[in-house]
Amino acid sequence: MATKVVKAKKERKIRYEDAPLVKRFISYLIDWYVGALCTAIPIAIISQKLTNTMLNQNIVEFKQPYGIIAGILAVLFAIFYFVIVPAYIYPGQTLGKKICKIKIVKVNNEQVTIKNMLLRQLLGVIVIEGVLYTASAIWHELVTIITQTNFVTPLMYAGFIISGISILLYLFKGEHRTLHDYLGNTKVVLCK
Repeated sequence: MATKVVKAKKERKIRYEDAPLVKRFISYLIDWYVGALCTAIPIAIISQKLTNTMLNQNIVEFKQPYGIIAGILAVLFAIFYFVIVPAYIYPGQTLGKKICKIKIVKVNNEQVTIKNMLLRQLLGVIVIEGVLYTASAIWHELVTIITQTNFVTPLMYAGFIISGISILLYLFKGEHRTLHDYLGNTKVVLCK
């Protein structure tokens, strides 16, 4: 009987340098724009069908159930761009991060998973911080439509306060991580 010797691969522990604030901000601006375009696609299509114009992007004003349908589709498009793309297509990167040569990794420097991205992007950025992307406004409008109570303004103000706290965490905590990084157990680093 022959014995097989399996050589264990040495796992390299990759060390990354934190992404500078300027690169993160430029990446954010690019992603804000591209994410807004992705989010607007289903709303524009439904608006065109309902009103013969794509100018009305306020789903609260849509005849129901079309506002809810447009809102859900818009959030799904946002999830594709902000969660699926960095989890499966460009590991740790949206288009903005790819252009700026930065990426999201776990705190232990491993690749992000779908769980990290859902916690970071969907829960942290879109729901809790709630003002950083167009998808945040869409979910505020969806809550307003479903409950028949105006949640847009209070959620927007709460989002500004929480986003401000998130930025202060980045600037003063020393780890260069925002609230959504803590929720997703992630950090943003320079690409190697």
